[in-house]
Amino acid sequence: MPQSSRLASQTWQILAETCSDTVRDAVAGIIQRDKAALATRFYSFMLEDEGAKPFLSVTTVEARLKPGLQRWLEVLFYHRSVEELAAALALQRHVGEVHARAQIPANLVARGLRLLKHEINLRLLNTPLDRNDLVHAVLYVDRLTDVAFEEMSAAFMLSSERGVRTDEAYRMFAAGRDLALEREKQSVAVLEWEARFYRLLAAGWSFDEIHSLKDSEFGLWLYHKAPLLFDETRELPLIGECVERIDQSLFPQLVFGRDRDLHSDANRALAKAVLVEVDEIKFLLRSMFDRLVDLDVGRDVLTQLFNRRFLPSILKRELSLARRAENHFCVLMLDIDHFKRVNDQHGHDAGDRVLQQVAGQIMNQVRGGDFVFRYGGEEFLVLLTAIDVDRAQAVADKIRQRIAEQEIPLAGGHTLRVTVSIGIAANDGHPDYQRLIERADKALYSAKDAGRNRIATA
Repeated sequence: MPQSSRLASQTWQILAETCSDTVRDAVAGIIQRDKAALATRFYSFMLEDEGAKPFLSVTTVEARLKPGLQRWLEVLFYHRSVEELAAALALQRHVGEVHARAQIPANLVARGLRLLKHEINLRLLNTPLDRNDLVHAVLYVDRLTDVAFEEMSAAFMLSSERGVRTDEAYRMFAAGRDLALEREKQSVAVLEWEARFYRLLAAGWSFDEIHSLKDSEFGLWLYHKAPLLFDETRELPLIGECVERIDQSLFPQLVFGRDRDLHSDANRALAKAVLVEVDEIKFLLRSMFDRLVDLDVGRDVLTQLFNRRFLPSILKRELSLARRAENHFCVLMLDIDHFKRVNDQHGHDAGDRVLQQVAGQIMNQVRGGDFVFRYGGEEFLVLLTAIDVDRAQAVADKIRQRIAEQEIPLAGGHTLRVTVSIGIAANDGHPDYQRLIERADKALYSAKDAGRNRIATA
């Protein structure tokens, strides 16, 4: 017998021996009557907790979490058979996995369950149960809640361990990329920003015509991808400090300073200080890349895109960044329309060629700080960092147009054109990254249902 089924049977047997229908009905009646009040009390308590605040927002609580907690109470306390209890325990495991994906600490969950037990037991005191039934009712609530937490915790630990292994595998994959090419790309990105700065300085033009370094191609890579490749290196925070000094101190003085003569001694000194910081960034960047060993693991063989197994590691970090800095980001789900027809009519070699060409077009339209995955089969997932939904729609439509316009060469001198449907979901603050993927996937199917070769937004 599976462990979960055994736990359900054991729990049911104990409850059957110690709890009468009167006790179960009394608890179920409280849940039915006060589930909304219990959910309100629970989240009022959690929103006041400093440890829980980073994972909650008033909007998310009202729209999704309160109704979800009410359903959880019903499932846990309404069961009338061992099968229903087994289903309730399965729900606890699902909740534990969600908590692991959202990185919600187990102590917060324990604190919330303790509050719920207290609130339910207070209400039991106001029921007409006699002393003996009241004791059994309190024990019944206590045991069910503890078993629920046990199942949540077991699922939480298992999922967290898988996540740690995946995080480590991602780091191995990141180290295995063509680091020489990546170093060259980022060095060029810094040089391009520096050259732009030089041109504006030499021409005497206003510096408000140039992006801050953090918002440049290099900045997007530095804050979104570099921490995944260089987790605990000494140089990474030093580069970040250089960027902050340029963007938050030196650059604003040049853009908004009182002295509008860019060739004044004061502004020349500021410009020189900027270039000194840029030289330090280039030196630290070279040193940081030199530290990594050259491995070759983890990439999708056909398209050379990220493997989807690293998606949880990247999404968890983007959610964390979004919570701390209030950044926006969006997920695109892309599916090649009628791909089975390509394989059936032209063969699997042609299908592979289509996948490679589509992957290349997607990569051509995204920025250095974005992530592109082969999600499976003919599906791709794009994570657009530091972007709002309007700009994400523009990027998605550009990808769609470029793919539709491309003639893909096949064997025998033939060519083929394909289209893609795209679903977009913007991060709405929910702590579970899986929900974001599901919203993008539903939007994708809305685009396909509406006729394909189009985009839809969740």
